[in-house]
Amino acid sequence: MKMPTRQRGVALIVVLLFVAVIAVIATNITGRNQLSIRRTLNLAQYDQAYWYALSAEELAKQVLKQDLDDSSDSVHRQQYWAQADVVFPVEGGQIAGKIYDMRACFNINAVSAPMEKGTSGQPVLSTAGQQYQALLVALGMDEFVAERLTHTLKDYLDEDAIAGALGAEDAEYESRQAPYRAANTLMNHKSELRAVLGYNQAVYQRLAPYICAIPGEDRQVLNVNTVEAEHAALLSAMLSNNISVAEAESMIADRPGDGYSDIADFWANRALGSINLPEAQKSSFEVTSEYFYLQGGAKVDTAVFKLDSVLKRGQKNYMDVISRQYGGQQ
Repeated sequence: MKMPTRQRGVALIVVLLFVAVIAVIATNITGRNQLSIRRTLNLAQYDQAYWYALSAEELAKQVLKQDLDDSSDSVHRQQYWAQADVVFPVEGGQIAGKIYDMRACFNINAVSAPMEKGTSGQPVLSTAGQQYQALLVALGMDEFVAERLTHTLKDYLDEDAIAGALGAEDAEYESRQAPYRAANTLMNHKSELRAVLGYNQAVYQRLAPYICAIPGEDRQVLNVNTVEAEHAALLSAMLSNNISVAEAESMIADRPGDGYSDIADFWANRALGSINLPEAQKSSFEVTSEYFYLQGGAKVDTAVFKLDSVLKRGQKNYMDVISRQYGGQQ
């Protein structure tokens, strides 16, 4: 017996509806599978980029060791580590990195040094504190503002909770809209400076090219062989602004290509002949370095991994990683 025409039409609609539902479900499953495959591929590429970035760190350690082995205890910008824009092709991507001498910037942790007794018997900033204040002045800041910023940084870093006349301790930070406390310890990265009272974005951006934070290191030493001409203000400040920034830039430009082999050669420069500095201040100048900063990264297809490492010179010039941060720091 034949099915009535109306029933056949309903059955056809049901079949078509069933096919449409199956097609939607299949499309959804296919889309989810494609997304899962893409996610897995991205994770694999990101993981590979991570290991490539660590390879950049190992390569930097080997280059630094070779340069230090080949030099007569002098670190300068003609060595292989100072090459810029170094990119190495690898399977499926590339590795890139740049090494900086951390003795060619101002280590802000050095400002934590205790106050010293001045010639008048009154406490004064340490040598590093005075050099830091001179840097702020050399960068165009008012002397009072420079002094205030130096003292607030000192109080933020030093171990005690006693605020100086121009400084700030917990009470100042706890009264803010988002309260917190002074660190009272050394910094691991210069970006932490933005937490210090008075260091707004404009001040930080002005200072950033000239400063660094060496983890666990509270000394400020300048390598006169690696400081760059665009950072001449740092050399001027380390000399208590006894020479102008322009004169400091000229000194850097006239520096031997392979640097000074001995710090005595630097002090023999005629531009420094009339400058009489205390021995404590003169000892903050060297021609060698033991801390280096690596900005490394790797790319695999579209996956990018950035790595920042602080390397310290150890025994027999082997380099130790004392700090590592991921994602790129500013």
